[in-house]
Amino acid sequence: MIRSIPLMPRPLIQLCAIVLLATPITYAIAAGPQPSSPAGTQPSAMTIHVPIPVTPLAELYGNINQQLATHRSREREWVTLGGGSGFLKYRLWPDEQGSTIAGDRLLSHSTVPFGVEYAKQIKGSITKIADCGQRDANAGTGRLSVTVATMFKQGRSYTVIPASQVSTVQPAQSCVLSEQGVDATPLMVQVYRSDLLELLPTVDRKAAGLVPVKQTVARIWNDLQEPLLLDEAEHLWLSLNPETVATAGITPVSGSPAAGYGVLARPTVVRGNKPASRHLPLPEPQDHFRDEGFHVDFSLQVPMEEANQRLRDAVIGQEWSLGVGTIKIVNATLYPLGNQVGVELVLKGLLPLTLRLKGTPAYDESAGRILFREVDYTIKERTPATDLAEEWLHEPLREELAGRLSLPIREELDLMRQALEKGLNRQLTGGRLRGTVTQLSLENLAVQAASLSVRFKTEGTLRYDAQADVAAP
Repeated sequence: MIRSIPLMPRPLIQLCAIVLLATPITYAIAAGPQPSSPAGTQPSAMTIHVPIPVTPLAELYGNINQQLATHRSREREWVTLGGGSGFLKYRLWPDEQGSTIAGDRLLSHSTVPFGVEYAKQIKGSITKIADCGQRDANAGTGRLSVTVATMFKQGRSYTVIPASQVSTVQPAQSCVLSEQGVDATPLMVQVYRSDLLELLPTVDRKAAGLVPVKQTVARIWNDLQEPLLLDEAEHLWLSLNPETVATAGITPVSGSPAAGYGVLARPTVVRGNKPASRHLPLPEPQDHFRDEGFHVDFSLQVPMEEANQRLRDAVIGQEWSLGVGTIKIVNATLYPLGNQVGVELVLKGLLPLTLRLKGTPAYDESAGRILFREVDYTIKERTPATDLAEEWLHEPLREELAGRLSLPIREELDLMRQALEKGLNRQLTGGRLRGTVTQLSLENLAVQAASLSVRFKTEGTLRYDAQADVAAP
Protein backbone atom coordinates (compact mmCIF):
# COMPACT_ATOMS: atom_id res chain seq x y z
CA MET A 1 0.00 0.00 0.00
CA ILE A 2 1.28 3.48 -0.89
CA ARG A 3 1.58 5.59 2.22
CA SER A 4 0.54 9.20 2.70
CA ILE A 5 3.10 11.90 1.91
CA PRO A 6 2.69 15.50 3.10
CA LEU A 7 3.05 17.16 -0.30
CA MET A 8 0.74 14.77 -2.07
CA PRO A 9 -2.28 13.03 -0.53
CA ARG A 10 -2.63 9.27 -1.02
CA PRO A 11 -5.02 9.33 -4.01
CA LEU A 12 -2.75 11.75 -5.87
CA ILE A 13 0.38 9.74 -5.16
CA GLN A 14 -1.23 6.54 -6.35
CA LEU A 15 -2.49 8.16 -9.50
CA CYS A 16 0.93 9.55 -10.32
CA ALA A 17 2.70 6.31 -9.52
CA ILE A 18 0.65 4.20 -11.83
CA VAL A 19 0.78 6.41 -14.88
CA LEU A 20 3.98 8.36 -14.59
CA LEU A 21 5.74 6.38 -17.30
CA ALA A 22 2.90 4.75 -19.04
CA THR A 23 0.56 7.48 -20.08
CA PRO A 24 -0.16 11.12 -20.47
CA ILE A 25 -3.31 11.24 -18.35
CA THR A 26 -6.44 13.20 -17.81
CA TYR A 27 -6.26 13.88 -14.09
CA ALA A 28 -9.67 13.38 -12.49
CA ILE A 29 -10.26 15.09 -9.14
CA ALA A 30 -13.99 14.83 -9.09
CA ALA A 31 -15.70 11.62 -8.04
CA GLY A 32 -17.43 9.51 -10.64
CA PRO A 33 -16.35 8.42 -14.13
CA GLN A 34 -14.27 10.81 -16.19
CA PRO A 35 -14.36 10.77 -19.99
CA SER A 36 -11.16 9.83 -21.76
CA SER A 37 -9.80 12.12 -24.42
CA PRO A 38 -7.22 10.13 -26.36
CA ALA A 39 -7.09 12.61 -29.23
CA GLY A 40 -5.44 15.20 -26.98
CA THR A 41 -2.72 12.96 -25.58
CA GLN A 42 0.77 12.28 -26.85
CA PRO A 43 1.15 9.08 -28.90
CA SER A 44 3.00 6.22 -27.22
CA ALA A 45 4.62 3.25 -28.92
CA MET A 46 4.42 -0.34 -27.79
CA THR A 47 5.31 -3.64 -29.45
CA ILE A 48 3.58 -6.98 -29.64
CA HIS A 49 5.25 -10.30 -30.41
CA VAL A 50 3.37 -13.25 -31.89
CA PRO A 51 5.22 -16.59 -31.60
CA ILE A 52 5.48 -18.51 -34.84
CA PRO A 53 4.08 -22.03 -34.18
CA VAL A 54 7.24 -24.05 -34.64
CA THR A 55 5.91 -27.54 -33.90
CA PRO A 56 3.65 -28.01 -36.99
CA LEU A 57 6.32 -26.37 -39.14
CA ALA A 58 8.96 -28.73 -37.79
CA GLU A 59 6.73 -31.68 -38.60
CA LEU A 60 6.12 -30.40 -42.12
CA TYR A 61 9.78 -29.77 -42.93
CA GLY A 62 10.80 -32.93 -41.08
CA ASN A 63 8.75 -34.99 -43.53
CA ILE A 64 10.39 -33.41 -46.53
CA ASN A 65 12.22 -36.65 -47.37
CA GLN A 66 8.90 -38.43 -47.78
CA GLN A 67 7.54 -35.53 -49.80
CA LEU A 68 10.58 -35.59 -52.03
CA ALA A 69 10.19 -39.33 -52.67
CA THR A 70 6.57 -38.75 -53.70
CA HIS A 71 7.62 -35.80 -55.83
CA ARG A 72 10.29 -37.82 -57.63
CA SER A 73 8.02 -40.75 -58.47
CA ARG A 74 5.40 -38.33 -59.74
CA GLU A 75 7.73 -36.29 -61.91
CA ARG A 76 9.98 -38.83 -63.52
CA GLU A 77 11.84 -41.99 -62.60
CA TRP A 78 15.19 -41.46 -64.28
CA VAL A 79 17.28 -38.35 -63.67
CA THR A 80 19.52 -37.29 -66.54
CA LEU A 81 23.07 -36.68 -65.36
CA GLY A 82 25.11 -33.86 -66.87
CA GLY A 83 27.50 -34.28 -69.76
CA GLY A 84 25.80 -37.40 -71.08
CA SER A 85 27.29 -39.41 -68.25
CA GLY A 86 24.19 -41.47 -67.75
CA PHE A 87 21.01 -41.69 -65.74
CA LEU A 88 20.20 -42.17 -62.08
CA LYS A 89 17.12 -43.41 -60.25
CA TYR A 90 16.91 -43.26 -56.45
CA ARG A 91 14.84 -44.66 -53.61
CA LEU A 92 14.47 -43.11 -50.14
CA TRP A 93 13.62 -44.85 -46.90
CA PRO A 94 12.26 -43.55 -43.59
CA ASP A 95 14.85 -41.17 -42.20
CA GLU A 96 16.04 -39.75 -38.91
CA GLN A 97 14.90 -36.16 -38.56
CA GLY A 98 14.86 -33.40 -36.00
CA SER A 99 14.78 -29.63 -35.77
CA THR A 100 16.42 -26.81 -33.86
CA ILE A 101 15.80 -23.09 -33.50
CA ALA A 102 18.62 -20.69 -34.35
CA GLY A 103 17.50 -17.17 -33.49
CA ASP A 104 14.84 -16.21 -36.01
CA ARG A 105 15.02 -19.34 -38.17
CA LEU A 106 14.02 -23.01 -38.09
CA LEU A 107 16.69 -25.59 -38.94
CA SER A 108 15.42 -28.99 -40.09
CA HIS A 109 18.00 -31.78 -39.92
CA SER A 110 17.69 -35.16 -41.67
CA THR A 111 19.78 -38.27 -42.18
CA VAL A 112 18.54 -39.66 -45.49
CA PRO A 113 19.07 -43.38 -46.33
CA PHE A 114 19.00 -44.02 -50.06
CA GLY A 115 19.59 -46.58 -52.77
CA VAL A 116 20.29 -45.81 -56.43
CA GLU A 117 20.27 -47.42 -59.84
CA TYR A 118 22.70 -46.28 -62.50
CA ALA A 119 21.92 -46.57 -66.22
CA LYS A 120 23.39 -45.80 -69.62
CA GLN A 121 21.74 -45.30 -72.96
CA ILE A 122 22.49 -48.42 -74.97
CA LYS A 123 21.15 -48.83 -78.48
CA GLY A 124 18.61 -46.06 -77.96
CA SER A 125 17.21 -47.26 -74.65
CA ILE A 126 18.02 -46.59 -70.99
CA THR A 127 19.67 -49.69 -69.60
CA LYS A 128 20.51 -50.27 -65.97
CA ILE A 129 24.11 -51.27 -65.50
CA ALA A 130 24.69 -50.99 -61.74
CA ASP A 131 23.01 -50.26 -58.43
CA CYS A 132 23.66 -49.90 -54.69
CA GLY A 133 21.52 -50.13 -51.62
CA GLN A 134 18.63 -51.78 -53.44
CA ARG A 135 18.69 -55.03 -51.43
CA ASP A 136 18.41 -53.33 -48.03
CA ALA A 137 14.85 -52.09 -48.01
CA ASN A 138 15.08 -51.02 -44.38
CA ALA A 139 17.87 -48.53 -44.55
CA GLY A 140 19.75 -48.69 -47.81
CA THR A 141 23.52 -48.53 -47.90
CA GLY A 142 23.97 -44.86 -48.69
CA ARG A 143 23.20 -41.91 -46.41
CA LEU A 144 23.06 -38.14 -46.78
CA SER A 145 23.19 -35.49 -44.07
CA VAL A 146 20.73 -32.70 -44.93
CA THR A 147 19.90 -29.37 -43.28
CA VAL A 148 17.19 -27.00 -44.48
CA ALA A 149 17.09 -23.46 -43.04
CA THR A 150 13.69 -21.76 -43.00
CA MET A 151 13.58 -18.00 -42.55
CA PHE A 152 10.45 -15.91 -42.09
CA LYS A 153 9.35 -12.52 -43.33
CA GLN A 154 6.20 -10.52 -42.79
CA GLY A 155 3.73 -10.15 -45.61
CA ARG A 156 0.63 -8.08 -46.10
CA SER A 157 -2.47 -8.36 -43.95
CA TYR A 158 -0.79 -10.08 -40.99
CA THR A 159 0.79 -12.95 -42.87
CA VAL A 160 4.12 -14.64 -42.29
CA ILE A 161 5.94 -15.99 -45.34
CA PRO A 162 8.41 -18.87 -44.84
CA ALA A 163 11.42 -18.89 -47.16
CA SER A 164 13.61 -22.01 -47.05
CA GLN A 165 17.11 -22.62 -48.31
CA VAL A 166 19.22 -25.74 -48.58
CA SER A 167 21.89 -25.24 -45.99
CA THR A 168 23.70 -28.57 -46.23
CA VAL A 169 23.59 -31.73 -48.35
CA GLN A 170 26.67 -33.86 -47.80
CA PRO A 171 27.65 -37.56 -47.79
CA ALA A 172 27.20 -39.42 -44.52
CA GLN A 173 27.69 -43.00 -45.77
CA SER A 174 28.96 -44.32 -49.08
CA CYS A 175 26.88 -46.24 -51.60
CA VAL A 176 29.17 -48.19 -53.94
CA LEU A 177 27.76 -49.21 -57.33
CA SER A 178 27.93 -52.90 -58.00
CA GLU A 179 30.29 -54.00 -60.78
CA GLN A 180 31.47 -50.41 -61.22
CA GLY A 181 33.09 -50.05 -57.81
CA VAL A 182 32.26 -46.32 -57.84
CA ASP A 183 30.75 -44.41 -54.88
CA ALA A 184 27.43 -43.00 -56.07
CA THR A 185 27.03 -40.69 -53.07
CA PRO A 186 28.55 -37.54 -54.70
CA LEU A 187 26.13 -37.97 -57.64
CA MET A 188 23.26 -38.44 -55.21
CA VAL A 189 24.25 -35.21 -53.40
CA GLN A 190 23.84 -33.24 -56.63
CA VAL A 191 20.57 -34.91 -57.62
CA TYR A 192 19.04 -34.67 -54.15
CA ARG A 193 20.00 -30.97 -53.76
CA SER A 194 18.50 -30.12 -57.15
CA ASP A 195 15.24 -31.94 -56.40
CA LEU A 196 15.08 -30.40 -52.92
CA LEU A 197 15.47 -26.87 -54.30
CA GLU A 198 12.65 -27.58 -56.75
CA LEU A 199 10.35 -28.84 -53.99
CA LEU A 200 10.98 -26.25 -51.25
CA PRO A 201 8.75 -23.44 -52.66
CA THR A 202 5.78 -25.84 -52.57
CA VAL A 203 6.55 -26.80 -48.97
CA ASP A 204 6.93 -23.12 -48.02
CA ARG A 205 3.47 -22.35 -49.41
CA LYS A 206 2.00 -25.14 -47.28
CA ALA A 207 3.91 -23.84 -44.25
CA ALA A 208 2.44 -20.34 -44.68
CA GLY A 209 -1.01 -21.77 -43.95
CA LEU A 210 0.25 -23.08 -40.59
CA VAL A 211 1.09 -19.61 -39.22
CA PRO A 212 -2.25 -18.02 -38.10
CA VAL A 213 -0.74 -14.65 -37.15
CA LYS A 214 -3.78 -12.52 -37.96
CA GLN A 215 -6.02 -14.47 -35.60
CA THR A 216 -3.57 -13.92 -32.74
CA VAL A 217 -3.06 -10.22 -33.49
CA ALA A 218 -6.83 -9.72 -33.58
CA ARG A 219 -7.11 -11.28 -30.12
CA ILE A 220 -4.38 -8.98 -28.81
CA TRP A 221 -6.04 -5.96 -30.42
CA ASN A 222 -9.23 -6.75 -28.53
CA ASP A 223 -7.23 -7.12 -25.30
CA LEU A 224 -5.68 -3.69 -25.79
CA GLN A 225 -9.11 -2.09 -26.14
CA GLU A 226 -10.28 -3.32 -22.76
CA PRO A 227 -9.74 -0.91 -19.82
CA LEU A 228 -7.32 -2.25 -17.22
CA LEU A 229 -8.02 -1.87 -13.51
CA LEU A 230 -4.91 -0.33 -11.95
CA ASP A 231 -6.03 0.34 -8.39
CA GLU A 232 -9.23 -1.09 -6.98
CA ALA A 233 -9.28 1.10 -3.85
CA GLU A 234 -8.87 4.32 -5.85
CA HIS A 235 -10.97 3.15 -8.84
CA LEU A 236 -8.21 3.88 -11.33
CA TRP A 237 -8.50 2.56 -14.89
CA LEU A 238 -6.03 2.54 -17.78
CA SER A 239 -7.34 2.74 -21.34
CA LEU A 240 -4.54 2.16 -23.87
CA ASN A 241 -6.61 3.32 -26.87
CA PRO A 242 -4.63 1.63 -29.68
CA GLU A 243 -4.89 3.35 -33.05
CA THR A 244 -2.53 1.90 -35.66
CA VAL A 245 -0.37 -1.18 -36.25
CA ALA A 246 2.84 -1.53 -38.26
CA THR A 247 5.14 -4.45 -39.05
CA ALA A 248 8.24 -4.63 -36.86
CA GLY A 249 10.12 -7.62 -38.28
CA ILE A 250 10.83 -11.18 -37.15
CA THR A 251 12.76 -11.42 -33.90
CA PRO A 252 13.59 -14.25 -31.50
CA VAL A 253 11.54 -14.18 -28.30
CA SER A 254 12.22 -16.73 -25.56
CA GLY A 255 14.31 -18.75 -27.98
CA SER A 256 11.76 -18.95 -30.82
CA PRO A 257 11.02 -16.71 -33.80
CA ALA A 258 8.14 -14.28 -33.36
CA ALA A 259 6.38 -11.84 -35.66
CA GLY A 260 6.71 -8.32 -34.28
CA TYR A 261 4.18 -5.53 -34.67
CA GLY A 262 4.32 -1.98 -33.38
CA VAL A 263 1.21 -0.35 -31.97
CA LEU A 264 0.66 3.38 -31.72
CA ALA A 265 -1.66 4.15 -28.82
CA ARG A 266 -2.97 7.16 -26.88
CA PRO A 267 -3.31 5.92 -23.30
CA THR A 268 -5.44 7.71 -20.72
CA VAL A 269 -6.19 7.08 -17.07
CA VAL A 270 -9.56 7.82 -15.48
CA ARG A 271 -10.78 7.66 -11.91
CA GLY A 272 -14.25 6.33 -11.20
CA ASN A 273 -16.37 3.70 -12.87
CA LYS A 274 -14.93 1.42 -15.52
CA PRO A 275 -14.71 3.23 -18.87
CA ALA A 276 -16.52 1.81 -21.86
CA SER A 277 -14.63 -0.71 -23.95
CA ARG A 278 -13.69 0.23 -27.48
CA HIS A 279 -14.59 -1.97 -30.44
CA LEU A 280 -12.45 -0.67 -33.29
CA PRO A 281 -11.75 -3.23 -36.02
CA LEU A 282 -8.17 -4.40 -36.49
CA PRO A 283 -6.54 -2.03 -39.01
CA GLU A 284 -4.34 -3.20 -41.86
CA PRO A 285 -0.68 -3.08 -40.82
CA GLN A 286 1.50 -0.25 -42.05
CA ASP A 287 5.06 -0.85 -43.16
CA HIS A 288 8.17 -0.34 -41.08
CA PHE A 289 7.30 0.43 -37.49
CA ARG A 290 9.46 3.21 -36.08
CA ASP A 291 10.00 2.41 -32.43
CA GLU A 292 10.93 5.58 -30.58
CA GLY A 293 10.19 4.06 -27.21
CA PHE A 294 7.54 4.80 -24.68
CA HIS A 295 8.06 8.55 -24.22
CA VAL A 296 5.51 10.35 -22.09
CA ASP A 297 5.08 13.80 -20.59
CA PHE A 298 3.04 13.83 -17.44
CA SER A 299 1.79 16.98 -15.66
CA LEU A 300 0.94 16.97 -11.98
CA GLN A 301 -1.01 19.79 -10.34
CA VAL A 302 -0.17 20.17 -6.65
CA PRO A 303 -2.32 22.62 -4.62
CA MET A 304 -0.23 25.62 -3.65
CA GLU A 305 -0.87 25.18 0.06
CA GLU A 306 0.58 21.68 -0.02
CA ALA A 307 3.55 22.74 -2.20
CA ASN A 308 4.45 25.57 0.19
CA GLN A 309 4.22 23.25 3.18
CA ARG A 310 6.59 20.77 1.56
CA LEU A 311 9.08 23.55 0.78
CA ARG A 312 8.90 24.84 4.33
CA ASP A 313 9.45 21.38 5.76
CA ALA A 314 12.60 21.14 3.64
CA VAL A 315 14.22 24.53 4.36
CA ILE A 316 12.86 26.16 7.56
CA GLY A 317 15.31 25.86 10.41
CA GLN A 318 18.43 25.69 8.23
CA GLU A 319 21.14 27.80 9.81
CA TRP A 320 24.65 28.72 8.72
CA SER A 321 27.40 31.29 9.27
CA LEU A 322 28.79 33.70 6.70
CA GLY A 323 31.75 34.62 8.89
CA VAL A 324 30.27 37.83 10.21
CA GLY A 325 27.17 36.34 11.75
CA THR A 326 24.57 33.55 11.61
CA ILE A 327 21.62 33.35 9.23
CA LYS A 328 18.56 31.17 9.71
CA ILE A 329 15.63 30.47 7.38
CA VAL A 330 12.33 31.01 9.20
CA ASN A 331 9.81 30.99 6.34
CA ALA A 332 9.53 30.17 2.63
CA THR A 333 6.79 30.79 0.06
CA LEU A 334 6.58 29.99 -3.64
CA TYR A 335 5.33 32.60 -6.10
CA PRO A 336 4.77 32.74 -9.90
CA LEU A 337 7.68 33.97 -12.04
CA GLY A 338 7.15 33.13 -15.69
CA ASN A 339 9.42 30.31 -16.89
CA GLN A 340 11.33 30.32 -13.60
CA VAL A 341 10.35 29.60 -10.02
CA GLY A 342 10.16 32.31 -7.39
CA VAL A 343 10.74 31.70 -3.69
CA GLU A 344 10.28 34.30 -0.98
CA LEU A 345 12.58 33.57 1.98
CA VAL A 346 12.43 35.18 5.37
CA LEU A 347 15.82 35.18 7.15
CA LYS A 348 16.83 36.10 10.69
CA GLY A 349 20.17 36.43 12.39
CA LEU A 350 22.76 38.80 11.01
CA LEU A 351 19.99 40.94 9.60
CA PRO A 352 16.26 40.32 9.30
CA LEU A 353 15.79 39.98 5.57
CA THR A 354 13.05 39.02 3.18
CA LEU A 355 14.55 37.81 -0.09
CA ARG A 356 12.84 37.23 -3.42
CA LEU A 357 14.69 34.43 -5.15
CA LYS A 358 14.41 33.18 -8.71
CA GLY A 359 15.86 30.02 -10.19
CA THR A 360 15.52 27.38 -12.87
CA PRO A 361 14.32 23.99 -11.55
CA ALA A 362 16.17 20.79 -12.44
CA TYR A 363 15.91 17.19 -11.29
CA ASP A 364 19.05 15.62 -9.84
CA GLU A 365 18.43 11.88 -10.23
CA SER A 366 21.48 10.87 -8.18
CA ALA A 367 20.31 12.98 -5.23
CA GLY A 368 16.61 12.39 -5.79
CA ARG A 369 15.88 16.10 -5.45
CA ILE A 370 14.50 19.02 -7.42
CA LEU A 371 17.25 21.64 -7.35
CA PHE A 372 17.27 25.26 -8.44
CA ARG A 373 19.98 26.45 -10.81
CA GLU A 374 20.94 29.97 -11.85
CA VAL A 375 19.67 31.21 -8.49
CA ASP A 376 19.72 34.93 -7.74
CA TYR A 377 17.78 37.20 -5.41
CA THR A 378 16.70 40.70 -4.61
CA ILE A 379 15.92 42.22 -1.20
CA LYS A 380 12.23 42.88 -0.79
CA GLU A 381 12.53 45.84 1.61
CA ARG A 382 15.84 47.68 1.38
CA THR A 383 17.44 49.78 4.09
CA PRO A 384 20.88 51.40 4.40
CA ALA A 385 21.92 48.44 6.53
CA THR A 386 20.77 45.89 3.98
CA ASP A 387 22.46 47.88 1.20
CA LEU A 388 25.74 47.74 3.09
CA ALA A 389 25.37 44.02 3.78
CA GLU A 390 24.42 43.41 0.17
CA GLU A 391 27.64 45.03 -1.04
CA TRP A 392 29.70 42.47 0.92
CA LEU A 393 27.51 39.42 1.12
CA HIS A 394 25.45 39.14 -2.09
CA GLU A 395 27.57 36.50 -3.83
CA PRO A 396 28.31 34.31 -0.77
CA LEU A 397 24.65 34.42 0.26
CA ARG A 398 23.47 33.64 -3.28
CA GLU A 399 25.77 30.60 -3.53
CA GLU A 400 24.72 29.37 -0.11
CA LEU A 401 21.03 29.66 -0.89
CA ALA A 402 21.45 27.95 -4.27
CA GLY A 403 22.91 24.93 -2.49
CA ARG A 404 20.23 24.78 0.18
CA LEU A 405 17.04 25.17 -1.84
CA SER A 406 15.73 21.77 -2.90
CA LEU A 407 12.67 19.56 -2.78
CA PRO A 408 13.40 15.88 -1.97
CA ILE A 409 11.27 13.59 -4.15
CA ARG A 410 13.24 10.32 -4.42
CA GLU A 411 10.90 8.42 -2.14
CA GLU A 412 7.87 9.53 -4.09
CA LEU A 413 9.43 8.65 -7.43
CA ASP A 414 10.55 5.23 -6.18
CA LEU A 415 6.96 4.57 -5.13
CA MET A 416 5.78 5.79 -8.50
CA ARG A 417 8.20 3.54 -10.33
CA GLN A 418 7.24 0.46 -8.29
CA ALA A 419 3.51 1.00 -8.66
CA LEU A 420 3.83 1.71 -12.38
CA GLU A 421 5.88 -1.37 -13.14
CA LYS A 422 3.41 -3.47 -11.19
CA GLY A 423 0.48 -1.95 -13.13
CA LEU A 424 2.13 -2.51 -16.53
CA ASN A 425 3.30 -6.07 -15.90
CA ARG A 426 0.31 -8.39 -15.88
CA GLN A 427 -1.21 -11.42 -17.52
CA LEU A 428 -3.94 -10.71 -20.05
CA THR A 429 -6.25 -13.00 -22.00
CA GLY A 430 -3.87 -13.69 -24.87
CA GLY A 431 -0.48 -13.16 -23.28
CA ARG A 432 1.56 -10.98 -20.97
CA LEU A 433 1.98 -7.22 -20.82
CA ARG A 434 5.51 -6.13 -19.87
CA GLY A 435 6.52 -2.56 -19.02
CA THR A 436 9.79 -1.02 -17.90
CA VAL A 437 10.83 2.36 -16.55
CA THR A 438 14.30 3.31 -17.78
CA GLN A 439 14.51 7.04 -17.13
CA LEU A 440 12.57 9.78 -15.38
CA SER A 441 13.39 13.47 -15.70
CA LEU A 442 11.88 16.79 -14.73
CA GLU A 443 10.82 18.81 -17.76
CA ASN A 444 9.28 21.85 -16.09
CA LEU A 445 8.18 23.21 -12.75
CA ALA A 446 5.91 26.24 -12.84
CA VAL A 447 4.29 28.15 -9.99
CA GLN A 448 0.74 29.16 -10.77
CA ALA A 449 -1.78 31.12 -8.76
CA ALA A 450 -3.51 28.10 -7.26
CA SER A 451 -1.09 25.23 -7.81
CA LEU A 452 2.42 24.01 -8.46
CA SER A 453 2.62 22.37 -11.89
CA VAL A 454 5.27 19.67 -12.18
CA ARG A 455 5.86 18.05 -15.56
CA PHE A 456 7.99 14.93 -15.90
CA LYS A 457 9.34 13.31 -19.02
CA THR A 458 9.51 9.57 -18.85
CA GLU A 459 11.19 6.96 -21.00
CA GLY A 460 10.57 3.25 -21.01
CA THR A 461 9.17 0.33 -22.96
CA LEU A 462 5.87 -1.47 -23.21
CA ARG A 463 5.39 -4.79 -24.97
CA TYR A 464 2.83 -7.53 -25.25
CA ASP A 465 4.13 -11.09 -25.65
CA ALA A 466 1.39 -13.29 -27.04
CA GLN A 467 0.95 -16.72 -25.57
CA ALA A 468 2.29 -19.44 -27.83
CA ASP A 469 -0.58 -21.63 -29.02
CA VAL A 470 1.84 -24.32 -30.08
CA ALA A 471 5.00 -24.98 -28.11
CA ALA A 472 8.37 -25.16 -29.80
CA PRO A 473 9.98 -28.58 -30.08
